[in-house]
Amino acid sequence: MQHDSAKSPDSPENSPEGDPEGGSEGRSVRLFTDGFLDPDALGDERTATVLLSAAERATERLRPGDILYAALDARDPAVLPAFEGALAEGAAPHHLLETVAVYAPPGNGYAFDGARDHVSPELAAAFEEFESRCTRDAVGAEVRLELLLACLLDAPSADERDFLTPLLDLPLAAEALRRQVGVHADEPPELYDDASGRLRSEEFTNDAWAVLELAAQRAAELGYDRLLPPHCLMALLSETEGPAERLFRLQLPLQVGLVKAVEIITQAFRITERGSRTAPRLDRDGIGESLRDLLHAARTTAARWDAEQIDTPHLLAALLDSPPQRLASVLAAEPLRLDIERLRESVRDVLGETRSTAPREAPFRLPAFLPPSEDLTWLARTGAIGPAAHLDGYFEPLCRALHRTENNHVLITGLPGIGTTTLLRELARRAATGEIPFLRRKRFLRVDCKDVAAESSGEQLTALIGQVAGRTDLVVCVDGLGPLLRGRHGADHLLELRRALKERSIHLIGVLAEHDYEDLVAADHVLQELTCRIDMAEPEREAARAMVRLAADALETEFTGIRIERHAVARAVVLAGDFVRHQRLPLSAVKVLRRACEDLDYARRQHGDERSAVTLDEVADVVSELSGMPREQIAGTGGERVDYATALGAEVVGQDQAVRVVADELRRIKAGLAAVSSGPASVLLFAGLTGVGKTELAKRVAGLYSASKRLQTYPMENFTEPHSVSGILGSPPGYVGHERGGRLINELNSDPYCVFLLDEAEKAHPEVLRPFLNLFDEGWITDQRGVKAHGDRAIFILTTNAGHEIISRLGEGSSDEEISAAVRAKLASERSRDGTPVFTPEFLARVRRVIVFRPLGGDAMTAIGRKVLDRQAAFWREKREKELTVPEELVRYAGALGHRLNSEAGGREGGRIMAKVLSDLVENPVLAAAEERAEEFQACDRIVVDFVPPPPPGVRDALFSGRDGAGSGSRTRVRFLSPEPADGVELSSVEGGLTKSGGSGEGDAHDEPGRTG
Repeated sequence: MQHDSAKSPDSPENSPEGDPEGGSEGRSVRLFTDGFLDPDALGDERTATVLLSAAERATERLRPGDILYAALDARDPAVLPAFEGALAEGAAPHHLLETVAVYAPPGNGYAFDGARDHVSPELAAAFEEFESRCTRDAVGAEVRLELLLACLLDAPSADERDFLTPLLDLPLAAEALRRQVGVHADEPPELYDDASGRLRSEEFTNDAWAVLELAAQRAAELGYDRLLPPHCLMALLSETEGPAERLFRLQLPLQVGLVKAVEIITQAFRITERGSRTAPRLDRDGIGESLRDLLHAARTTAARWDAEQIDTPHLLAALLDSPPQRLASVLAAEPLRLDIERLRESVRDVLGETRSTAPREAPFRLPAFLPPSEDLTWLARTGAIGPAAHLDGYFEPLCRALHRTENNHVLITGLPGIGTTTLLRELARRAATGEIPFLRRKRFLRVDCKDVAAESSGEQLTALIGQVAGRTDLVVCVDGLGPLLRGRHGADHLLELRRALKERSIHLIGVLAEHDYEDLVAADHVLQELTCRIDMAEPEREAARAMVRLAADALETEFTGIRIERHAVARAVVLAGDFVRHQRLPLSAVKVLRRACEDLDYARRQHGDERSAVTLDEVADVVSELSGMPREQIAGTGGERVDYATALGAEVVGQDQAVRVVADELRRIKAGLAAVSSGPASVLLFAGLTGVGKTELAKRVAGLYSASKRLQTYPMENFTEPHSVSGILGSPPGYVGHERGGRLINELNSDPYCVFLLDEAEKAHPEVLRPFLNLFDEGWITDQRGVKAHGDRAIFILTTNAGHEIISRLGEGSSDEEISAAVRAKLASERSRDGTPVFTPEFLARVRRVIVFRPLGGDAMTAIGRKVLDRQAAFWREKREKELTVPEELVRYAGALGHRLNSEAGGREGGRIMAKVLSDLVENPVLAAAEERAEEFQACDRIVVDFVPPPPPGVRDALFSGRDGAGSGSRTRVRFLSPEPADGVELSSVEGGLTKSGGSGEGDAHDEPGRTG
């Protein structure tokens, strides 16, 4: 047997071929030199010591028991955890040592000569396997002892199996030893985050992380700008009922308590009395090299004891295994007199006890620089996720996909609000409770990536994959996979995702919108092979009721003392589905109920309201608030059908046919038929003269359909030059404002249910309308940054005055279809300033409906006049605290007069003429009277306008002529009434008219004839 024999130049260990790298790990590993055992050839002092000790106790033959005894007797801290974890309940390492001594007793004196022939067959086979694995896997010298012992336990002899099995689980111990070899072979994850340089908190348990934060405070108090091992020990000793506190208390002398011991250590390392206000940060700059080495050692200790995270016992064990010299001196000196070796042994006992107990339940966390995340498995185990049986139909295909051995990744597609997140939570709940056995040990982590910006999506995806790489127990549920895969200028990160899926770096369940799937995945056949798609549809009303009922139960728990009636749940589903069009069921209905609960809770707490239940009335109030629809109309719909025609016609008068057509379009969109086409929900063109209600109708559509309730208006007269398209698509790269992107794309992405008005579209340059071709055909558009937006849920309304001559000429005798065809022909002939067609045939073909707005009749003008007078009355009431009363005769006369003036102007005035007419008939006389009788005006609270109709037709109306007012013979007089009405005068609010029930109205009121104009 050779100990320090010099190697010959021709030996394999010294040959250039045997050592290509010039290091011990690069050459082949051989235990025997010239047929004799040569422990020193391994280059590992631990293994050499064990082999020599085994040889000294061996008989003429070296047995596996000799090596096993020598390894246990050495009490190697790296080896003992593997054996302790595989021991039978109640057994200890010394019991195993005694057993080995019985079946493999030592020889009488040194008898083994080191020859290969004198090694037992089982041990020889283990040596060959050891040499092969060392060479093949390039096993480092620091873990060769673990590998040697694993090889011994892999193939024990029959006698060894009989003796050891009652005490030791041989396969489990061998696996633990190989796991330690693997820990050293694999590059450990960096303790610091590459981007921020901070210490990664997910590598530590909650208790260990709290110790490090407390250590930073102790360092600041002592005047340090970096964190060192002594500060860590002070923090460990401050941990209530922690391992350091218990072990130190047992060894400290009676006259020295734990508080005094901490004070002695503190004074020994204090460098200033004042300290620092700012604690060192837990990052590369704030952590000293010695503590960094301690943290690495603690991670190694945690791995030896089969712990996934560094805990406080691992920190203490690493600190005691290699304490700084000055700290060791303080602990061993008077008055503490601590035996560090005894402390090490006690810590190993604590680590053994910790491994035998169930681990503390703690959520998996991602670093702060990654998108927000939540550990769904932890939430399920802590009871924070309730059952959702209504999703049973999705679980069979979902579980089949996850059960596959290859390509077991899932992509869930669906619209926001239909329950994709609920499906993820229910999957985690069923897995955690054991309802899905093969997923019982999986941990589901939901990562919310819906708000990831394109500029950082690549880095976020890379970081996310890096954080979870190698975790076979982790299923990453990316909610919002589309934004995470989209890069700048139209680029994507599909290649990186494919590589991660192929290499099993991540087990993925991705949630993304349908258009994201079509754009990103549908054209990537490799990614399609790697994943399985599960498409979720908006639930039917009946299914949605069950889902919302579960949410209502949770709301009742959240809002103590409030219950939600079942009829309110059913009505919330119906009304939300009908009126809250910018969101989908069941989320829209749940939001309605939550708002109703919040409002009722506010009323109970702040106003002493005694109501305790959310009823149909509260639901109707919330839906009215969210949708902008009148409460009376919502409450009277019966819940199954929306009267869009009534809702739209409430503000738009005189255009019954146009209102009906638009109402039919909204009804079609509500029924889901708009999804049949690939373009937007609808593209409408409103053709008609100015002032006939085109813009007003567009506003009402936005109020019913859009999430923002606002009409996004683009005055196309501002887009008459080719370069003005930048106002829609954004500035080109290199120009100011490029980073803000295109207005149209941003608005589509912020509100997919937006309503856009392209006002006076015939004035736009053809280049400005060109981007709308693809948008109206395929439903998507891309701006100058490459950011894509989808308009498949948006409504686009174009208005034009180009065909007003045709509409006026054809008149009432022609049908809307005839007028629409004529208007289309007129639009096709429109030319820009450079002679190119404004509306190409391809563009007009993408317009779904051309809706004709006919000239306003007398009744329509009268109705518009009433609305104008309502606004005037509201002004006087709110701003001047006076009631304005106007007779019905004046309203009818103003309507007829406005209709005649509009006709004489060729229809170019429209409904706007009524503001001018009523200004001369009402506003000007009132203001004139107020100036002449200022005192009466200040004292009154009612303004009554009397009107004397003009003589029959035949006398020329001179309105706006500046001669005799509103019409020949027409007179307007204004009366100011005092707060106390005169006897016999009764004011009626019916249609704003003035009624006299007796008397002349004289006394406090004064009549004043006044000329209009």
